[in-house]
Amino acid sequence: MNAKEAEAYIYASYLKAAPLQDYAAPDAEKRRPDLSAPILRELSGTPATVITGSKGKGSTACMLSALLGTHLRVGMMTSPHLQDFCERFRVSGRMISPAALAACVEAVKPQFDEIEKGLAPGVCISPMGIQAAAALTWFRREGTQYNVLECGKGARYDDVPRAAHRFAVIGPVFAEHTRELGPTPEAIAADKAYVMHDCPEAFMAAQSGGADRVLREAAAREGTRLYVGGEDFYPENIRFTPEGMIFDAVVFGRRFAGLHVPLLGEHQARNGALALAHAVAVLPGLSEEEARAALEVVSWPARMEVLGEDPFILLDNCVNPVSALNVRAVLDELKISRVTAVIGIPDDKDYAGVARVMSPAAERIILTKPANPHYRASGAQAERLRREGMPAVWHDDVPGAIDEALGCGLPVVVLGTGAMAGEARTYIRGGR
Repeated sequence: MNAKEAEAYIYASYLKAAPLQDYAAPDAEKRRPDLSAPILRELSGTPATVITGSKGKGSTACMLSALLGTHLRVGMMTSPHLQDFCERFRVSGRMISPAALAACVEAVKPQFDEIEKGLAPGVCISPMGIQAAAALTWFRREGTQYNVLECGKGARYDDVPRAAHRFAVIGPVFAEHTRELGPTPEAIAADKAYVMHDCPEAFMAAQSGGADRVLREAAAREGTRLYVGGEDFYPENIRFTPEGMIFDAVVFGRRFAGLHVPLLGEHQARNGALALAHAVAVLPGLSEEEARAALEVVSWPARMEVLGEDPFILLDNCVNPVSALNVRAVLDELKISRVTAVIGIPDDKDYAGVARVMSPAAERIILTKPANPHYRASGAQAERLRREGMPAVWHDDVPGAIDEALGCGLPVVVLGTGAMAGEARTYIRGGR
């Protein structure tokens, strides 16, 4: 087995079952995390944190891993990837090799093959379950002392929380993945609250409305000690610079001054405070100097990433209106008022909501889709936006959309799914 065959195996069960499933059905009717749970429990043992939320999971995981890495050998699993599947697995910041990925998938394959034999048509092993098993296998081989694992869409029907974990992290929760997780923020919060099952302590970003109530009630039911953003930890003195955010973080009454994270947007200061609060719980002796040094070298591509200055190009893995508001805030700070927006978001996500947020600053909106065949989008998106009075056009491929945007003579903002952002990043950085 090579790395490409390993990646194909991770998705094989899902792709076999998908044609027999109802695409519109919620995760509750399609996903079976119980199938991988025994394998993930068997591979657990190293202290671990599982991270969920509607936005910011990856950047928070990256910051937390960097902070814990000041004293520990840390394994990190995230998703999706941008350009290379191996990006999803790292130890002390080092990406897994293709050969190691193949070896770890091959190691867990016999157990999953045995499960697959007994499945009814239309029932599948989740790719996240196989991915998590491969990650935990690699982390064992690498001798990690702590593991940070990012959930997929939700938590209740996601395989990742089945790995044993002492800590959970819950980022901001809002209406996203409504087809899979539920129609309201409260329903989505109830799904993501499962990350606290059998988990003694959790760190939660400040939440709004009903999501806050649902998550606090879930923590009380589970007996999980919940630490809350805006109460137990929070950023202060947030300053915006072209190189990222500078802020102080107050964590359990202790101040960490002058922290710098090279990611744009006030939300990244909040993510930084969240990650730092958790890191201090694991490493009470973490010094201000160690925290500062860890955060200032964090790298998380396609998250408010500036890819060009002349012309200005901003790339963000943005798929919902809340994230689009963060993009607009960054543009305002940079004094950029007119842009061409390239948006690559599937039909079943809120592409129209993202376009509405961007519309006041966008002289032109170019809609597109990545080459990945699993993403469903079409020119009907542009027709819908035009009916709402937005200057939208459709382009069949990402490179063509970017070329058209650059020809408009304005700063360019590229927004979309991980697959779209990865394709755009590759093209902008070297393929054009």
